[in-house]
Amino acid sequence: MLYLYHNDMSVCAQKVRMVLAHKALDWEGSNLNLRAGEQFSPDFLRISPKGLVPVLLHDDEVILESNAIVQYLDEVFPDSPLLSRDAVERAQTRGWLIRLDAGLHEQLAVISFCVAFRHQLLQRHTTSESLQGFFAQISDPSRRAVMEDIVTNGLESPRLHLAALAYKKLISDMAAALADSEWLVGGKLSLADFAMLPYIERLEQLQLSGWWDAYPQLNQWLARLRASQAYTVGVRDWSNPSYIQLMNESGSVAWPHMKALLG
Repeated sequence: MLYLYHNDMSVCAQKVRMVLAHKALDWEGSNLNLRAGEQFSPDFLRISPKGLVPVLLHDDEVILESNAIVQYLDEVFPDSPLLSRDAVERAQTRGWLIRLDAGLHEQLAVISFCVAFRHQLLQRHTTSESLQGFFAQISDPSRRAVMEDIVTNGLESPRLHLAALAYKKLISDMAAALADSEWLVGGKLSLADFAMLPYIERLEQLQLSGWWDAYPQLNQWLARLRASQAYTVGVRDWSNPSYIQLMNESGSVAWPHMKALLG
């Protein structure tokens, strides 16, 4: 039995749900409200000590970290494979995944909160004491420091410029990989495509697609993925209209500032 702790708009959860759908795997799950802090409940922290989603339970096994989960699913359920048999292509695919874990995931959180999600937290926690109480639930000191900065400082956070530059580099590298290919690795749909799609779509939802105006191949790649059943089941069916509206509206306001960050 497969059981997934996830969140409707989490980019990491979207990635896992797309892989589950691509492989036509049945699963059950719990959709945690991250803004309400459900990930900090004692029961969930016993499963995920950092309070992070997604978490996959497979029979008696607990699999943490989304990139580990999707590779586990590809190994344990080999039908409709998403990792090539070619060693070089497997390494290239894992290279894209490693980039997310090496900083791009946190940098997307910086962009998302500075532009939009901080407004939700500030509306929920209207006093300094309440807000500090939310921060105190984050057990990782590094994550807590980042969250305090981006929620408090928003578009003025010094981390935001660095995050924008990291995504400028990612967009350029993806455009190069897609210049002569429909997919990121080896001309075939892979874990790299499912891993990267939520991050590029999040930028689009934040009204930042102007960052890749010079690279039409990115929009073509997005269209191909959005035409898949995996996207429909794993992402579109879980779309949260209120979150998307918040990102659209906040992103429109922030766009002049965000455009200026990249010159």
